[in-house]
Amino acid sequence: MSNALRTRPTRTPWTRLRALMPSSVAGQIALLIVAAVVLAHAMATLAFFTLREPWRPDDHPGVAATRLATVSRLLDGASPADRPALLANAARMLPTLRIEAWDGAVPEAAGADRVIDHPMVQRLRDGFARPLAIADLWAAGRPSDAPSGVRIGIATPGGARLSALVPDDDRPPMRQGAIIFTFVFLAVAVSLISLWATRALTAPLARLVEAADEFGTRMNLVDLPENGPREVVALSRALDRMRARVRRLVDDRTQMLAAISHDLRTPITRLRLRAEFIEDDHARSMTLRDLDQMNGLVEAALSFVRDGQSPDGGTRTGTKTLIDLASVVQTVSDEFADIGADVRVSESRHVLVQGRPDELQRAIMNLVDNAVKYGGSARLSVLQTEHGVAVEVSDDGPGIPESERDAMLQPFVRGDRARNLDTASGFGLGLSIVLAIVDSHEGRLTLRNRTPRGLTARIELARAASLPVAPPAAAIEAGHRAAAE
Repeated sequence: MSNALRTRPTRTPWTRLRALMPSSVAGQIALLIVAAVVLAHAMATLAFFTLREPWRPDDHPGVAATRLATVSRLLDGASPADRPALLANAARMLPTLRIEAWDGAVPEAAGADRVIDHPMVQRLRDGFARPLAIADLWAAGRPSDAPSGVRIGIATPGGARLSALVPDDDRPPMRQGAIIFTFVFLAVAVSLISLWATRALTAPLARLVEAADEFGTRMNLVDLPENGPREVVALSRALDRMRARVRRLVDDRTQMLAAISHDLRTPITRLRLRAEFIEDDHARSMTLRDLDQMNGLVEAALSFVRDGQSPDGGTRTGTKTLIDLASVVQTVSDEFADIGADVRVSESRHVLVQGRPDELQRAIMNLVDNAVKYGGSARLSVLQTEHGVAVEVSDDGPGIPESERDAMLQPFVRGDRARNLDTASGFGLGLSIVLAIVDSHEGRLTLRNRTPRGLTARIELARAASLPVAPPAAAIEAGHRAAAE
């Protein structure tokens, strides 16, 4: 029993608090709203009790000054015979002011200039609305048994004289700016706390979106959230099972396609050898042509498996190197020009990128091959962009309808819309391979029709980090050598 007690994990206050939290998204959102409302009311109540004036009117400095001004106006307007009775009644009704009659004697150290800046005196003058002669009767010294406050003597323009004890409150009256600042601070504080709580609530969803996006683009496996609301945890587990099934299906398809394409090479080779013994020239040529097309289909399928997929689900195992993309484009243009194709580079910029030269060269060659096949010529451009470099391959062909562009990037979809190998010049894998290579380099492939006719295929890649736009000659030569290899 003692060992079991010792090994039991300790529950911290934060762990206990999290255990009391609702496990569903709806419950946590409701709790967030209630907590924000309660917090707003609590802060508003705190501000109210902090900024409010004293509850008792007699303890309110402003009330005391206003009442004393009212008594002074009454005495000033009354006849000299009625003033003693009014003064006595005011002293009885307002005991906190300690109102007494004053003979007008001013201590030697006292004077009106000593209390002229006192807040209570200023409130008294404002409440009386006429000039008042006010003297500090305790300027020479406060009696030892005197209560807190300031003893002043007041002489009205009508000849009335009285003394009173006003609160010694040097706080200025509350201004509107303090109230505005309080409510602005309340709004900002509640907003920040609500934003923090909302982000904490949606953080598992953000990680789930990131994992789904990474798996959908490059088949990368990002850790799924194991905590959070009950619905998010259930969705994470379902997505993890789905990822396993998708990877298994992709691997099975890739292995099947590679096995079939590889195994077809041997019977095709045997059929080619046997076709050489056919005596009929026409039958022999037709048979060899069919075998060439079958062999081309096998090579295209193997190329798609090699360049479009990888054993780890879409990421390449080859090492990326620095490449001068302009040299790769020039190499592709020279190779097509050597066989008589109308291909040339119209614009070029030397920009270094991180990549695999053979794959990038194959992607550009596929685009140029399509441009020559469907447009008769190709114009290549290397353009510097804000974040990297773009390679554009333009032709004067019929283009691709906007509704068919996404389908053209799928495997075995051809632009001639036909499945007759007798007239087809391709197998619909060129753009699929280009898209796979560009995705593996974290780039972007776009197809755009030109005006009045033609198509522009654009590959966008990120520039190599911490490298100048115009590389030195040594780097350019290295890029040329990598492209040539």
